[in-house]
Amino acid sequence: MSDLNLSQIQTRLNELFVTFGERKLIFWFDSKKEFEEEIDSGQIVLDDAKIYKMEPQTQFKTKRFFEIEDKDSNYLIYAPFKRISDDDENNLLLSILKYSSLFNADRISLVMTQLNIPAYLHDTMEKYAKFFSAKYRIYSFEKLVTAEIKSKEELEITLMAVLTKANIAQFHSVVQGLLVEYANDSSDFYDQLVNYDLQEAFWKYISKYYGYTSDEPTIQKLVISFFVNAFYGQLGHRELPNSLKEYEVIDQTTAVVSFMDSMMNDSRYTEMFDKLSCDTYHLINGNKLLDKAPIEELIGADIFEPIHKRIIKYYVDQLLSGDMTPAINGLTVRDVMTRKQRAHFGGKYRHHYKIILNAQELLNYALQTNVSQFSVFVKDYEENSYMVDQYYRKFRWHLDQISVQNEFLELQILIEKQYKSFLDDSGRLWNDLLYLNERPSMLDFYDKFAKSKTKTLVIVSDALRYEAAKEIQSVLQREKKYSTKMDTIFSVFPSVTEFGKAASLRSSSESYEYIDGLDVRVNGMKSNGTSNRNKILKEKNPNSLAVTYEEVMAKPNAKELRELFNGQEVIYLYHDRIDKTGDHGQESQVFDAVEKTVNELKSLLPYISNGANVYRFVITSDHGFIYTRSKVEEHDKIDNPSTSDNDRVERRFIISENHYDEIGVASKKLGDVLRNKDERYIHFPETSAIFKKAGGGQSYVHGGSSPQEVVVPVLEISVARGSAKKEQVAIQLMTAKRKVVGLSVSLEFYQTEAISDSVTKAQYSLYFEDYKGNRITNENSYFADSTASAASERFTKFTFDFINRSYENNEKVYLIVKNIDTKIEAERIEYVIDNPFAGGFGFDI
Repeated sequence: MSDLNLSQIQTRLNELFVTFGERKLIFWFDSKKEFEEEIDSGQIVLDDAKIYKMEPQTQFKTKRFFEIEDKDSNYLIYAPFKRISDDDENNLLLSILKYSSLFNADRISLVMTQLNIPAYLHDTMEKYAKFFSAKYRIYSFEKLVTAEIKSKEELEITLMAVLTKANIAQFHSVVQGLLVEYANDSSDFYDQLVNYDLQEAFWKYISKYYGYTSDEPTIQKLVISFFVNAFYGQLGHRELPNSLKEYEVIDQTTAVVSFMDSMMNDSRYTEMFDKLSCDTYHLINGNKLLDKAPIEELIGADIFEPIHKRIIKYYVDQLLSGDMTPAINGLTVRDVMTRKQRAHFGGKYRHHYKIILNAQELLNYALQTNVSQFSVFVKDYEENSYMVDQYYRKFRWHLDQISVQNEFLELQILIEKQYKSFLDDSGRLWNDLLYLNERPSMLDFYDKFAKSKTKTLVIVSDALRYEAAKEIQSVLQREKKYSTKMDTIFSVFPSVTEFGKAASLRSSSESYEYIDGLDVRVNGMKSNGTSNRNKILKEKNPNSLAVTYEEVMAKPNAKELRELFNGQEVIYLYHDRIDKTGDHGQESQVFDAVEKTVNELKSLLPYISNGANVYRFVITSDHGFIYTRSKVEEHDKIDNPSTSDNDRVERRFIISENHYDEIGVASKKLGDVLRNKDERYIHFPETSAIFKKAGGGQSYVHGGSSPQEVVVPVLEISVARGSAKKEQVAIQLMTAKRKVVGLSVSLEFYQTEAISDSVTKAQYSLYFEDYKGNRITNENSYFADSTASAASERFTKFTFDFINRSYENNEKVYLIVKNIDTKIEAERIEYVIDNPFAGGFGFDI
């Protein structure tokens, strides 16, 4: 007798005869007559079917019985002999067998019946009988099957998927599991394949789907094959070099590249992929391979991290050689930067590419020196040459973000030389043509910009240069709720804090005078400190307020913010990060302070407009600054000409009752600058040079007359009431079904609008979480950037593979749609997982 008992067989047969009203015939061929005695003695009893024992050589009789004598009843047809062949021309029962079912009482057959595996795969199932000896493996097999298995290949791949703990019964998922394990220096999964006689099938499908064959295949060789074929596939090559011929795939390069792309772009495999990429690169002597690859081909590759270093080196070398417009395959530096940053390893080199981009822009700029009118020179600075200051700042800031800067050492020297030349040449021309009335003075600021019929908040950000304010403007212009207008004014001389902040408070009817030291007075009142500035403002308008950035940001809610500004008509908000950093021994961090200032001021506007109902803002400064990272050489220093102890001597200016006529030094009467009768003189270098003075702080300087110091931005901003900022595009889940069956689900999403002037692109992260917040699927990135007007062109489908673990019956899980830019969860959609253990075997195996 079989190792299955009668109770198990009888239970299974009764399950098979659930017919829902339709007649059912089931043949049971028992060539070994293992159950003939039990059938004859009536030990097997069926609930909804009769038992018909068919004897040999009774085909005609049996056919007559079922087609004429009893055409309605359900029957188990027990035949204690070998199944009659369908090819036997004397098989009179062929027509009945075609619409009947077959039952086998051996263990594998019962498993096949339960798993809905067709009878023609019985031999294959027998081959892997060892796999089905444990109930937990059968359960794991069942939960991976989402459709009927119809081939030997589907069966073998599902077996491999169980042993490698793949999320889905697909071969690529099996390979992924093996690569992850190999990266973790383990071979348990592959040992399982060997243990259950599946290694031969595995390598057969590797050959079929990925083209790799070897007389002695190993996972390490497979990894090398995948990486080198993906690399040369990205280069556009069809063949590998002779040194790597043993790893070459046949007609499947595209499949390998596609597989590797999927691994690179799946966040679950990032760490594993990076390790395998690094290890493989060293195993194959990757440097030698890159040496032979032209840059035009490398631009499309990303399988090895050092590719980025080669591209970066190419650009640096081109710039150092004098090629100021380096391009690869017709792509500009900006084109390459955008493309490579989205690549797998690109994020690590974001700052490198921007270093090169800003270096290229700076080196490409040519100062107009044939200018004879100051108005033309000022306008050119406002529209064009201010960008050189921005390029230098961005170059330096991005350089500071990387730890190893050796590859940029020569480029740094070149950039420092070029920027220093720009500062000196532009400063000299500026001072040769200088006409103070070409733009309004800071002394006109209050009447011209702060005083208004509309409630106005003036943000005075200490040392905010014109180029940084232009960056703020460019960002605000992307949002439709803001309308902006940029003006410029000239700071008073000297271009330092105490003079600039006092000048911005003065109205046309008030006096302005410099006493000495840091004492500058408006209408006889001291102007140092927020309290004194508040008094000066209220002298002109009682409904005025001076407040610091820190005081405003300390307000815990909108109510307190509104209470602070309630009833005020003119508000001066003082922000001090740049000058505080530069003047307090941290001058090397001044560009980082600029970056933070730009971000803080961008965030400040909606905070106040939404919280305190303020709709008109003016962002300005008290002065600018000059900063270079390179050491100030002795030839860039001017001997101090001062002969009086009463002189105020600073790096960029000297105030004295004496007039010093020195080469390279310009001067003006202080009274002409401050619009009073002050007879003292202010002296300042014509270039970016500094006066010799003991102490540190030689790189970050201000107080002079250069455009970087005296061109003060006046950025007027109007906030539309009730208007939203420029909105990012939304996406919508279109798949209606909210149930996950098996361990994989495909969902379709829709970009609700085309990208336009009022709708910006967005990137969303899509994944599933369980009720505890644990991520249970891969993460997909949705770049919603389609400009297609036709709705049908804005659909995208993603597949989500669930981790291979048990789930509770009707367990709730959640599809998470998160905006990557804002980190805000846009949607959390509830799903139910169908119990993968439903419909068990009903008997122990």
